[in-house]
Amino acid sequence: MHITIVNLTTKKYNMKTLINILLLSLALSATAQQPQDKGRHERVESFRIAYITEHLKLTPEEAQRFWPVYNAYRADMKTLRQNFKADDKDGTPLTADQQLEFEQKKLDLKKRFKPQFEQAIGKEKLNLLMQVEEDFKRELMKAMQERRGR
Repeated sequence: MHITIVNLTTKKYNMKTLINILLLSLALSATAQQPQDKGRHERVESFRIAYITEHLKLTPEEAQRFWPVYNAYRADMKTLRQNFKADDKDGTPLTADQQLEFEQKKLDLKKRFKPQFEQAIGKEKLNLLMQVEEDFKRELMKAMQERRGR
């Protein structure tokens, strides 16, 4: 089976449509012939783009300024998470001090990118971005739990 990822950033979708697309893509990922983790990751990232674009109501100009900043932010956040996971080689959980350090570094990273986000999309949409990211994570977790329950 070959699955084509559609660029969803140029069309408007309502929440129900996005959730249905997300559920369908997760279900299809179980049967896809491509490497499962990579294919699933690509689909989730495509839906993240569509979800954020729709909920922030990004104009094409804003999207052009926003996505390079957001991608750099996500790459730095991924590196940060990997650095803290690397400290946990023997499987023991992070200490309270390590957890606090991790949370502080995440906060520092957000503060570092704040001016770039404000320049790209303005203060109002930046305020909304934080909530939209959390909503997306919740929807993704819900879809994954529903999939596991079937």
